[in-house]
Amino acid sequence: MMNDIKEQQDKPENLKLLAAQRVAYERAKYVFGLQVLFTVVFAVALNFIRLLPKDVIIDFLPFILTLSFLVSIVDLLVFTKYISSMRTKAAKVQELFDCSVYGMGWNSYNSGSKPEGNFIHENFKRYVPDPSRKIENWYDIDLNGLSQEKAILLCQETNLWYDGQLRQKFKNLSLYCLIGLAIISFVISLATKQDAGMIMMYMVAPLLPAIVMTVKIYQENDKSIISSSELKSAVKTLRGSQIQPTMEELRKIQDKIFCSRKDSSLVPEWFYRKKRTNLEEGMKINASGE
Repeated sequence: MMNDIKEQQDKPENLKLLAAQRVAYERAKYVFGLQVLFTVVFAVALNFIRLLPKDVIIDFLPFILTLSFLVSIVDLLVFTKYISSMRTKAAKVQELFDCSVYGMGWNSYNSGSKPEGNFIHENFKRYVPDPSRKIENWYDIDLNGLSQEKAILLCQETNLWYDGQLRQKFKNLSLYCLIGLAIISFVISLATKQDAGMIMMYMVAPLLPAIVMTVKIYQENDKSIISSSELKSAVKTLRGSQIQPTMEELRKIQDKIFCSRKDSSLVPEWFYRKKRTNLEEGMKINASGE
């Protein structure tokens, strides 16, 4: 029996799920963007304040340390909490789409309760079609001649490859940005002719929120990349086998994919758009086995 994924993914009820999950992710990414902007602007601003005349700044370090600590707390209690909640809800909608398209049951033991209908409907109403990012033909890969199980496996491998590649690029960018901010802080420390013993303190204090956020982004993405890499090896083994994968095996793979979506750091929308074309070309090549 051949697969029907291409037909299922473009049904109105499934397109509604795709639209809702895209809006939910975009809302979370918007707040994540504010979080990044907040910490970066804060770090740059505090560094340049240090260029003020010394008679204006009597003892600025305690103020910087206190403000850095407060910004880090706000990041964790406000921004991170909202982003995590919205990311989980969006991942559940995406999981519901995959389950519907694959003809796979919902695993409440792993994914919890299904997303609320009201959440799906409210986000769907906010969706504005974008000709450059169509939701139709979501799995834009060749699935002809494959059984349902083999087609699901290929779609799962595609998800893992795409996500891993995107996260690797963003993880590196996050680290480069932090290094750039550290260099700015070091140069300003030299320009203000601070004592050698105080340079490190004045460098770290303004960067504290950015350091906390970057470490979190790096660790979450690195964990997801390692998990995806290990899972891809298992998927490739199944693909290369002459034995048909079972729905039970596919369900276990899908559970891992959901956990990665739910727990991994978000990738900003602007970065995704910039890398999207090249990633989609690579995705199709990878799926074709070339």
